[in-house]
Amino acid sequence: MPFLKEIIPKKNIRILIWKIDEKLSELKASFLLTEEQKRELDRRKPISNKKQYLASRKLIKMAQLNDLNNTFYESLSLDKNYCYSISHTAKYAVLAVGTQRIGVDIEFLHPKILNIKSKFIHIKENYFMKSDNIKLITRLWTSKEAIFKCIYENKLSLKKNIVVEKFDIQSTFGQGEVNLNDKIIPVNLHFSNFENHQLTLSYL
Repeated sequence: MPFLKEIIPKKNIRILIWKIDEKLSELKASFLLTEEQKRELDRRKPISNKKQYLASRKLIKMAQLNDLNNTFYESLSLDKNYCYSISHTAKYAVLAVGTQRIGVDIEFLHPKILNIKSKFIHIKENYFMKSDNIKLITRLWTSKEAIFKCIYENKLSLKKNIVVEKFDIQSTFGQGEVNLNDKIIPVNLHFSNFENHQLTLSYL
């Protein structure tokens, strides 16, 4: 069951999720690679990275984004009035596609996130600093990662520039903002949970 599901959080935004449970040989045999894609695949040494790359190619093909055949950026705006963002874990590859700037991030729920929360929680997010809820802090982390991909500026700091409003763990939608160069940019968030993973989409 490689293709898991599609999520449509709002009009003109699709999220495609691929469960990476095939062998590398099975993924390679499932479609033809260009010479450039073969070189990119060879460049990635760990088997898990190779499988993530191939799974993302499958999702791109499913979304019929022919413009992306030879690219593997985390987030990119295209001339044809749509944008896309990629994320993955050891078990899943995720592709978000929309007609506006977007970012997506997926993470496996793991207690280690609590050990680094002080590195990405803003001073205005004191509520999160007091929490040891792994689901809550992982959702915050994915929110900031997704916002970073959506806005993408070299000087952008998860801790200093991105603030996520307090949310309930049962919420489907959230809000955040980016404070950069004396400007405040509001960002929308959409949350999904499945199979011990947190998936967050950001969009303007």
